[in-house]
Amino acid sequence: MGSRFWLTHFWLPLLVMAAVLTLFELTPLDLKLAGAWYRLEGSEWALRNHWFTYHIMHHWGKRLIAAIGLTLLIMYAASWKVTGLRRWRWSLLFSVIAMIIVPSTVAILKRLSGVPCPWSVEEFGGNLPYLHTFQYLAAPAAGHCFPAAHASSGFGLLALYFSFAPFIAKNRWLLLLPGLVIGFSFGLAQQLRGAHYLSHDLWSATIAWLGLVLFSALAWRFAPPAGGLGQEPRA
Repeated sequence: MGSRFWLTHFWLPLLVMAAVLTLFELTPLDLKLAGAWYRLEGSEWALRNHWFTYHIMHHWGKRLIAAIGLTLLIMYAASWKVTGLRRWRWSLLFSVIAMIIVPSTVAILKRLSGVPCPWSVEEFGGNLPYLHTFQYLAAPAAGHCFPAAHASSGFGLLALYFSFAPFIAKNRWLLLLPGLVIGFSFGLAQQLRGAHYLSHDLWSATIAWLGLVLFSALAWRFAPPAGGLGQEPRA
């Protein structure tokens, strides 16, 4: 992978997201945004168990991602028999593995963190004081709500960009849409439920993106695609 790829896919996104996440850490933006949703819902998390935000976006959302992953896995298996899928074998396997790695990584980080959900803090009917994310490093563990695991399952679909875009000449950016749209949609639904702040979703998106860049670099270095797909991805 060339220097242009690293500049546009790693260093620039890293600098932008570092600036954005620092802004959230140093200001009350999270609290204000969550407060706006809370007041719109009647000063309670009325959508916490709503049929759409919980049953459709959360419960069935998980199954949608699982179905997409299973479909890609079936296509990978079929690529050993179906000639038309053979040239995409590497991309299909990369997508499946990456879609497992991204949410798993976020889930582990979430389990290790002590950050509570908005519904647990005093401003929103809970019993815990609001603190910025990294203030919880020096505070007693209060919950396991950071980063946003559900949103990360959607952001895992960004793997489609890293696995297929190098071999597509035009409109490769469209491959970003499934991951971004589904990831932020899942994140918004969780914000409406009081389960996460916006920064939690931004952290998950950042972890997913940078993690996929590094995974791509490893994949191209140690297991490059074979047969007709070229040897160097275009930035």
